[in-house]
Order: sequence, then C-alpha cells, then structure tokens
Amino acid sequence: MDSFVYVNIFETKGLEYLLLLCFWVLFVFLIRYLSSPVKKRKPANRRP
Repeated sequence: MDSFVYVNIFETKGLEYLLLLCFWVLFVFLIRYLSSPVKKRKPANRRP
C-alpha cells in the first residue's frame, strides 16, 4: 500500500503563482467595483 505520495513543491510553483496572480487581478477589480460612486438616476422631466 502506498499511503505516502511525494509531491515536489517546485513542480507546482508555476500553478500556484498563476492562481495567485488571478486572485490579485480579480481582487483589484472587486475593490474598484465596490469603491466606485453610485450613479444616481436623473428624474424624468414630465410636464403636467
């Protein structure tokens, strides 16, 4: 029975860096989205 599997950490570093880069890019877009000012609707010009 092989209950121990050797994982070389240097083989997975590229994938980890790509995941981290994607996380930071999405995080920046999220912060920009949350900090953007709320657009107010202009009232319709209705004449009586």
